[in-house]
Formats: sequence, C-alpha cells, structure tokens
Amino acid sequence: MKVSELAAKYSVGKITVSATGKRVLKQLACACCGFIAANGSVFGEYAPFGVSLAAALPFEFTLSSFLGSSIGYVFFYTGSSNFRYIAAMLAVIAIRWTLNDIKSINRHSFYNAVVCFVPTLATGIAIMGATGFERTQTFIYITEALLGAVAAYFFSRTVIIINGTKSLGMLLPVELACLVLCGCIGILSLSRINIGFVSVGRAAAVLAVLFAARYGGITGGTVVGICTGVVLGMTAEQYYFLGSAYTFGGLISGLFSPVGRIAQVGSMFVAAVALSFQSRDLGTVVIIMTELTVASAVFLILPKNTLNSLSAVFTSDTAAEHCQGLRRSIIMRLDFAAKALADISSDVEDVSEKLSKIVTPTIDGVYKNAVAATCSRCGMRVFCWEHRDGVSLSSFEELNETLKQNGSIEPKDFREDFRNKCCRQQEMANSVNRSYKSFLASEAAAKRIDEVRAVVAGQFCGLGDILGELADEYENYEIFDEKTSERIFLKLKELGLVPLSVSCHIDYLGRMSIEAEIRDGNRKQIKRALLLREMTKICGRSFDTPAVTAAFGRCRIAMSERAGFDVEIAASQHICGGGTLCGDSLKYFNDGTGRMTAILSDGMGTGGRAAVDGTMTVSIMSKLIKAGLGFDSSLKVVNSALLVKSEDESLATLDIACIDLYTGEAEFMKAGAALTFIKKDGDMYRVETPSLPLGILPEVGFSHTADTLKSGDIIVMVSDGAINDGEDWIEKIIFDWQEKSMQELSDLINDEACRRRCDGHDDDITVIAMRLKAA
Repeated sequence: MKVSELAAKYSVGKITVSATGKRVLKQLACACCGFIAANGSVFGEYAPFGVSLAAALPFEFTLSSFLGSSIGYVFFYTGSSNFRYIAAMLAVIAIRWTLNDIKSINRHSFYNAVVCFVPTLATGIAIMGATGFERTQTFIYITEALLGAVAAYFFSRTVIIINGTKSLGMLLPVELACLVLCGCIGILSLSRINIGFVSVGRAAAVLAVLFAARYGGITGGTVVGICTGVVLGMTAEQYYFLGSAYTFGGLISGLFSPVGRIAQVGSMFVAAVALSFQSRDLGTVVIIMTELTVASAVFLILPKNTLNSLSAVFTSDTAAEHCQGLRRSIIMRLDFAAKALADISSDVEDVSEKLSKIVTPTIDGVYKNAVAATCSRCGMRVFCWEHRDGVSLSSFEELNETLKQNGSIEPKDFREDFRNKCCRQQEMANSVNRSYKSFLASEAAAKRIDEVRAVVAGQFCGLGDILGELADEYENYEIFDEKTSERIFLKLKELGLVPLSVSCHIDYLGRMSIEAEIRDGNRKQIKRALLLREMTKICGRSFDTPAVTAAFGRCRIAMSERAGFDVEIAASQHICGGGTLCGDSLKYFNDGTGRMTAILSDGMGTGGRAAVDGTMTVSIMSKLIKAGLGFDSSLKVVNSALLVKSEDESLATLDIACIDLYTGEAEFMKAGAALTFIKKDGDMYRVETPSLPLGILPEVGFSHTADTLKSGDIIVMVSDGAINDGEDWIEKIIFDWQEKSMQELSDLINDEACRRRCDGHDDDITVIAMRLKAA
C-alpha cells in the first residue's frame, strides 16, 4: 500500500468520522483532563481533583482518567502525597466496579460525591495513622475530602450537560453554575503551569473576566471576577488579594465595556494593579502586571466575534419579565376569539337549519302559485274551488311524477275531474310550468347557498382553529427577547434590507427562533449564508438556513436554532403518457421552526385538470405551513379552496410527513393518500390509515400517525400510481437498501413501478425518499 493511501486511511479526519476513532479520542481527552485536574491544588499541597474526576466520569472512561491523573500526580508532586491520591483513585475504581450494576445506587445524584469523599478521607486518615493524629490536620483532610466530593458532583453534572444538546443560551442557572465551577477548577489546575514567570491559569482567569465583562457587562465581569479570584486566592497565601483584585477589575471592566475593548482592558489593568499592592511585594505586583498585559494583548488580538455565544448566557431577563403580562393578555384574547368563532360557526348552522324549515320552497307551493295566477281572474272560481263537489290541491298530486320526468306538463296530464270542471286548462298548465321552473331555480340556488354556507361556516371554524393554534404557540414561548430583536433589526438595516418587524423568542425547551418581516422588494438582496452568519454572531447560537416566504408585497424570514438531526431527501416522478403536466405535485422544505416537511398531492385523474388540483393543493398548503399555521387548520382552508374553485368537482389527496429535527419525532398526516413506508431499526412498517380526499365534503380531517425515528431510519412516500402491482416489492427494495443515496432509491422505485404497470393503463407516479441523519 502506498504511503499516501496509508495516510488517507489513518488520518485524523478519518478517525474522527469512525465510531472507533471517536471512542479513542474521548479516552485521550479524559486522560488529558485527568492530567490537568491532578495539578489543581489548594492550600499549597492538597490536590483531590484528580480523584474527583475519576469518580465523576462515566465508568467506561474511569481507567483513562486514572492513567492521566496518575501521571499528573507523579509529574507535579513529590513525596508520599502523589501515591496517596493514586491509592484513593484505585479505591474509587474498585468501588465503582463493584456497584456498577446496581442502578438504584449509581444513579443517585450524590453517588459520585460519596465515592470520592470516602477514599479521599480514608487515605488521609491512613497518613495520619503513620505520622500521628493532629486536630488541625484532621480538619484539613475532612475539608479536602469535602472539596473533592463537591468537585465530583459538579464534574458529573457537567458531563451530562456536555453530552446533551442544549446550547449555552438554553442552560438553566444551576447548569451554568456547574460549568463555571468546573472552569474555575481548570483555571486552578493551570495556575501552577508557568511560562517564564507568567502563570497560564491566572492569565486565563484575566481573559475570562474580560470576556465576561464584554458580553455580560457589570454583572458578568463581577461574577466571573469573584469566582476566579476566590479560587486562585486559595493557591497560596501571597495571592489572597486576587479575590478583591479580580472582582473590582471585572466590575470596572464591565462598566467600560460599552465604550470599547481598549477602554475595557485599560480599566481592568488599572483596577487590578492598584489592588495587587495589597501583597506588599513588588515582585508579585510585577508578575500580576505581566499577566494582565499578556491576557489583555490576547483579548485585543482575537477577533471581535470570539466567544460571541457567551452573549446568550448573559441575556437579561428584564425585558422578558416586562413582556409576560402582554404575552398572557395576547394568549387569553386569542384563545377567547378562537372559541367565539367556533360558536359563530355553530350559530350559523343552527339559524340556517331553522330558516330552511320556514322558507324552503316545496312542490305544493308550485301549485298554489299557479292557481293564484290563473284562477284569480276567472269567474268560475267559486264553482270550481268553493263548491263541495269542486276541485282541490289534491287534484294536482298526480302531476308530481310527470313534472320530475319531463320538466313540464300539458293539459291532458290533469286529472279527469279537473279537466271536466276547468275551462282554462292550457293557461293553468302554462302557469304550473312557469312556477315549476321557478321552483327548480330556487331549489338549485338553495342548494348552492347551503354549500356556500357550509364553506363559510367551515371558514369560521377554521379561523377559530388558526387563532387557537396561535394561542398554543405563544403559550409555548417562554421569553420574547426584545434586546436581541432590536440588535437583529439594526443588523438587517446594515445589510441593506428594510425590516418592518422582528421577533426573537425562546420556547419552553430553550430553543430560540427568529421571525422577521421585510419589504418584498428586498427579497433578491437576501443572502442566506450572510444572514445565517450574522444572526449566529448576534444571538450566540447556531441556526439553520433561513426559510423565506413572500406574500402581499412583504417577505417573511424564519430561522430556528440548529437541530441535532438533518434529512437527506430526494424525489422522482413519472408523468402519465410522457406528457408535460403531472397530476401529482410535491414539495419539501424546512419551515423555519426546526421541522422538515414533505407534501405530496395526487389530483383526480391525469393531465392538466389533475395537475391544477394537485399543484393548487400543495401550493396553498406549503404557504400556510411556512406562514406558521397548523396542519389541521391549513387543511380546512385548502379544502374550502377546492370546493369553491369552480362548478366542476375538484378532488385531491394530501399526504404529509413532518419530522421534528430536534427530537426525531415524525408525524404522518393523510387525507385519502396512499400508504407510506418506514424502515426503522432494521424493520419495516406501513402507515396506512383510512381517510377521505379533499374537495368532496365541507368537513374534512387528517388521519394522524406518529413515530420516533433515529439516525439512519428511512421514510418513503408514494402516490397511488406506484402501488398498482402491490406494495411488497417496494418494502423489499427499502429493506435491502443500505448506503446508497435517497435519489437512487426514489429513482429505482419509480422505474420499477413503471415497469410493473400490467393493466394496460398508464398513471402518474411520484416517490419521495427521506433518510434521517445526524446533523
């Protein structure tokens, strides 16, 4: 094998991609962390943090952390103390190995802390057993064991946070405290590593204070200054002043942070140096000045957007608190309006039903109108209608069938007793015919009015559903970040756009979303890559590609925080008879809220008419979903559009698959659509639920099915033209599919479906294939 081939095979890039390579890198990282943690000491000689790390990491990484910490203890310390901590780590490993299978114990919150505390204190007592017991030394060992236990607890919580999917802005205050404490222990460990006479740990602490002051202002600089100053002050007596120096320096730096980085660095330098004179040692003051200079230089050299994700941590909740009352008011009003519109819909139906009983035309009215028009001017009226042997309306009942069959009558169609008495038979027949035509017109109009009324009532109900969904959506928004919205507004103006409104909100899961409305004339100026980069800088979070939708002269931009999953999606189509218009229509897109949505509609028949219905269905549905409406309320709008589109009947199926890219939860919605195939964990499943297509009835609804998918699972949606020869062959293709692309899969199923058409009739065929994968 050539050297270049060997290098390509075993390059770092290849290792990180493979699962084995990732495990190796994690083991190396844990060993390095153990090496650094072993160097962290308090009161000059006590270093329990290597033991804490061995007790806190997942059991599979315990051995690597033990090796790294052991090397660190041997490298950094002399005498018996290093062997004492190595013995304590061996005891930790033994305890964890013994209790590893007892889940009720090792899942307890304080399990890691106790596992660290007992060996650390036991080895300290053993040392005193050899050198003699002293009260002061006993308290020191107990304090050391408690510090190690606390560190082990926070280490274990930090591991959980790191393995999670939350960004910094999503973390709770308790989780942030874990990260800060672990960072302080890291700085403490680095404080004993010197480059010349500059402490790496103390320089890192100054850098941390400067960044916190820049993004968090006075609060951020002061808090980080207190934490780092107190921790570093515990390293030796001569550095006790660092607590006050870093605290005051962080406060002043935060105060000057709006002025600029140079003012921020200068104020921090002056404040910290002034308080360093508390040490009464000129050499210490010089060291502190040098470390401040080095950290300040690094801070100024780094790009302005370095660590901009910290801005999400220090976002003020004041604006959110002020918005809560308005938020609750909006939710209540939307919810009430939704219920009121639903009541209006039911009221319209009730009134319509009652009115129909009063004013609906009947066949008896036809004869009454004809009699009134003909007999009112006849002198024989008294003889015909008022004589006891005269005629009555029952004499016309036999005309019902003739009118229904022929649409008109002639004088000979009257009953014999009526013909013997009436002298105006032709005139009466003409009157009946005219009245019957009016009756048919009124009946057709009433039927059309009923249809329109049903559509209007459905629109009221649909509008109520839309408002209800908006209320539920706002209920899930925990925070409306006005300050970030203002920064985004200004940035959009800098990019040459004309923003009309901007909203930045965070839902109850801590996920941030951005919605902005700009003039549609600026749509061509939107550069998605640039917009994505700028929003990431401003918000300190990673976002997915913006979704852009235009309507009524305006353009809506929606962005959501980057999810943990992505979707590989492709489609393939066959047009019936090799034509140019396909009765199947499809569209797939990320709706800007972290959901990948695929829509497939099959219009009735083939050709242009079917293409119009299918395209209209997909177009309206996709626009409504991108605009933020829910699936069920959007379905009612689409159904109403098909009902009133034209006098002719318009039918279309609707098949939707929506995947939440944060959780992997998939929802399948069908309205008269063909089945969907799912390959999950190596097994095949079908989504096949009974439902009606759109355009038939005023009331229509989806059949819903949900499932949770993982990386590597496959979804295949098809139109009914693909399953003419059954479905088993499609399942077999999907089941055997491995590493090839989704485009190849959809093309294969489409080609095979065309080949299997054996009924002599061609049809439109559409296949959409999706595979979930890690982002």
